[in-house]
Amino acid sequence: MLKILHCGDFHLDSPFSSLSAADPARGEERRRGLCRVFSRVLRLASEEGCGAVLISGDVFDCSYICPDTVVAMSEAFAGFGGPVVISPGNHDPYTEGSVWASRSSGFPENVHIFRSEELSYFDFPELALTVWGYAFNCDRMEQSPLSGRGSLERPGRVGVLCAHADILSPISKYAPLTPRELADSGLALAALGHIHNPPEPTLYGKTLAAYCGFPEGRGFDEQGFGAVSVITLEDGRVSDIRRVCVGEHRYLCASVNISGAGSDAEAAAAVTQAIEKLEQPGATSLSLSLIGEVPAEYLPDVRKIRGAAESAEGYSLYSLEITDGTLPLMDGGALAEDMTVRGELYRTLLPMMQNGSPEERRTAASALRIGLRALDGRPFLDEGGSN
Repeated sequence: MLKILHCGDFHLDSPFSSLSAADPARGEERRRGLCRVFSRVLRLASEEGCGAVLISGDVFDCSYICPDTVVAMSEAFAGFGGPVVISPGNHDPYTEGSVWASRSSGFPENVHIFRSEELSYFDFPELALTVWGYAFNCDRMEQSPLSGRGSLERPGRVGVLCAHADILSPISKYAPLTPRELADSGLALAALGHIHNPPEPTLYGKTLAAYCGFPEGRGFDEQGFGAVSVITLEDGRVSDIRRVCVGEHRYLCASVNISGAGSDAEAAAAVTQAIEKLEQPGATSLSLSLIGEVPAEYLPDVRKIRGAAESAEGYSLYSLEITDGTLPLMDGGALAEDMTVRGELYRTLLPMMQNGSPEERRTAASALRIGLRALDGRPFLDEGGSN
């Protein structure tokens, strides 16, 4: 039996530009958090008794690497001690000036890095393991390195592929691998990186293709706590893949129904109740959408609602974003019978609010609210709200 830890897509030294612009200290803390997660992953490999670690590309986000990141990585590699195989991806290609090629990086001898776009392998007799792979040498690779290679099986070895690749699109610019190529390889495992929200592992012939996913989210397109895979191989084939959470911060999208609310204070109360139900709020960046039907005259002010929620006792979210997705009450009440401009505005927009696409409904709802507030002589651009 052989256990392998499969990871990738760390995107170390991501700039967290929007966060850094508002709060440089927080941006720096999130950057360092990515390094902490990287170190945690290598410790996990030791704790799990893994024989090797496969890193399927995009270890870094760009070519600028902070010196303290390289030091932290080297210490993590040395702490594991076993073979670490790295397949550079499109964000961190192996180039002459890259950290991968630099002698000053000082990575320990247990680190093995693919250098060429040509398929090659590292052999580990002590593990009866052969790891195939390649490296991006620039930010794209439009040809499959497996094309025409056929079987990659070697006698007496468990064969695996460690690669940054796209198996979802045959016209991808990021090393497109086809189901036929994977099946023909005869390998036990294709340990892949690049798709951050991974599909379920899929069997192509005898080859199980599995993406590692993101170990630490960096935005709302990567929701939840990140994870890596601990893979068990027995009798030359994958017998188990276990996902292990390693992330220390999560991004989360949710909604709260504020139907019936007629003021920002009422909406804020509903938002506060929703936040109180969250686990680990201090490690959570939350994007919250207000939904439901509210009086047509009420225009939620998301800035005031967020401010009230952040001022509530016990609030401890890392960050909060609120968007308004509410719609005016569809019955319209007196507006449907109103013979003034107010009623005509409502009747004109009603068909779109009832039958339009989601975007058309939101646009019509905003137009109705803004129009009603303008006709009432109330502010509607910067102030918002109804309090």
